[in-house]
Amino acid sequence: MICVLGLTQINLTRLSKQQRHLIVVFFIFFLLITFSVINSENLDEAFRKLVLKLPILFFPLALFSFLKLQSATVQRLSFIVSYALFLPAVVSVYNYFINKELFDDLILQSKPLPIEMGYGIYHIQFSIILASVILFGIITLHLMFKNRQLGLLFYSLLILVVVNMICIHILSARTGLLALYIGIVLWLISQFRSIGKKQLRWLLPLMLIVPVVLFYSSSSLRNRMKNTIEDFNVVMTHKDANDYSFALRVRAWQNAIDVIKQHPVFGTGLGDAEQVLFNNFESVDASIAPHNRKNPHFQLMETAVQSGLICGLLYLMIFIVAWIRYEGAWNFKLIAFAMLYFVASCFESILERQASDVAFVFFIALGAAYTSIVSRTST
Repeated sequence: MICVLGLTQINLTRLSKQQRHLIVVFFIFFLLITFSVINSENLDEAFRKLVLKLPILFFPLALFSFLKLQSATVQRLSFIVSYALFLPAVVSVYNYFINKELFDDLILQSKPLPIEMGYGIYHIQFSIILASVILFGIITLHLMFKNRQLGLLFYSLLILVVVNMICIHILSARTGLLALYIGIVLWLISQFRSIGKKQLRWLLPLMLIVPVVLFYSSSSLRNRMKNTIEDFNVVMTHKDANDYSFALRVRAWQNAIDVIKQHPVFGTGLGDAEQVLFNNFESVDASIAPHNRKNPHFQLMETAVQSGLICGLLYLMIFIVAWIRYEGAWNFKLIAFAMLYFVASCFESILERQASDVAFVFFIALGAAYTSIVSRTST
């Protein structure tokens, strides 16, 4: 109902074909999620999860709100969200350094670093949102530099982006880092045509040097990579996965695939998915300890388990629409944000926690609107 009311406030003729397609996909996606509430036996849990996913319903309003913004407002918005993430990131890094020996040992045991001032926000979830904010900041800085807007806001934002970039490496959540670099690389691809040979001479070495420097300057990141290698060895050799996060994810993926085969059309129901997944571990891999029998942390699979394969494919359609070439051009800003979240979706349940749910809608809507904002401001 809210979505329909929102759509009545939007002049659809003002939207591009890609923006209209995204609205339709988001709307149908939420409708199928709502239907899976009816398919649930545990209605209390189903309604709790539906409320958690409500931000999906507000995608049209988020998109239209961004389309109304001027470029200067978007720049200030980038500064605000960068600063909002800067505070918990810096405090968490400080907390890491004063407890460095303990936390380095936890990292080697596949344990997350605590996020301070994050109101209980989970480590990986925070890293995904921080990665989105960093990408937003980089894109904004580039546009400001291109337009020679090199004032106080530019340099303040630059400091925040640099500090946030350092923090995400020290906090060393692999999902956030991988998603960030995928997003940056895809956005940079769109810029190669407009970058001159002189700029490439310093830009390409910088792209190679910065990750290497950050890797060798962050012991937490090195420990996380060491842990990752051990994780892969456990997966390849089929050893006991109970103490390894990625190996546990692989077992959870196998478990989710088995459940999807059993409930392909309508899923298990939004409120019953976790219990069905937990119970199914007994037949798929009984060696996994009860406290490790968790959801797959792969949003496409998790959606298919809850609401059926069609709903899972609709979630995938969001990213496909972002990749489609409309009117002879790709929207690389949308592609960058969409691929950041697609990669994150492969290793985290981004729609099962409301903070990342809100961030997903926010940044996909921002990416879809960004080109319109820039073109309108430049005319």
